Amino acid sequence: MPIAPVGAAPPAAVSPAAPPRPSFAASLESRAPLRRAATAAQAVAPRATAALAHVERAQARLDAVLAAARTGRTFTAAELIALQGEAYRCAQTVDLASKLVEQGAQAVKQALNTPL
Repeated sequence: MPIAPVGAAPPAAVSPAAPPRPSFAASLESRAPLRRAATAAQAVAPRATAALAHVERAQARLDAVLAAARTGRTFTAAELIALQGEAYRCAQTVDLASKLVEQGAQAVKQALNTPL
């Protein structure tokens, strides 16, 4: 049996039965899709809140315009067209939000009724 010199590393014994373990980096990469999904869900909340805030601001502007019209203010054709466009955008945003909520509720209902 040969003697290894002092300071040299002993030869590594490889056991054929032990499977190779994944590296720590590989373990982290396998969890990355979960992290990305959580980040995507968190990104949706600010956009939904911003859309709702936009609808509230548009509603407040429309209420102010109607109040001004009741007091006798007259509007130009350009102002009325802009007002109509803003009302249309607001209506489309509310319609889209209601469809998204309906689709989400339907997906949750379907997930809860799926037998395991």
